[in-house]
Amino acid sequence: MIGEILGSDSENNTWMILGEDNTRYVFSNKNWKERIKPEKNDTVQFDVGENRLVTNVHKISGKTIKNNEQSNVETINNSDTTHNQRTVHSDLSDKYTTKNNDMLIGLLVVGITFFLGFIGTFVSRLVFAKQPIGRTIAPTLIHFIITILIIIPILGWIVYMAGTMYYMYKNYKLVTIDSKN
Repeated sequence: MIGEILGSDSENNTWMILGEDNTRYVFSNKNWKERIKPEKNDTVQFDVGENRLVTNVHKISGKTIKNNEQSNVETINNSDTTHNQRTVHSDLSDKYTTKNNDMLIGLLVVGITFFLGFIGTFVSRLVFAKQPIGRTIAPTLIHFIITILIIIPILGWIVYMAGTMYYMYKNYKLVTIDSKN
């Protein structure tokens, strides 16, 4: 399959590819088969296995993928031979429907993460982003630790309010009842 590199995740040493089928794929540095480092907007050829596992990623020199939305045609140009062109017809309404579905799922994920906290992070990454369990545990644990850290100030505020109310009552009693004696 042919695709274009959208960018990288330097923490995980992974790269995102947008395939010619408008599906996003992720590959790691170990699957990069070139001597030079991959770069954003590189056009690549790659194999897709089970569970969208990407292997054998090669840069295609001289080829670019261009979206021509006016003519509803996506053309892959080869600069070596201008006559060697392959045209892939795509329905723009399907492309925009996919983008809208992605946006709705993205909003759903935001809501799940907001209301369920670290559990929402786990569910969002595992179910919706289809990440392997190994890549979901670390962000979930970090989100859990952040949640615990926010509880500490809340507990501190509750203790402060309880202490303040106790001393408000004691001071009130001191002034009103003890001053009469």
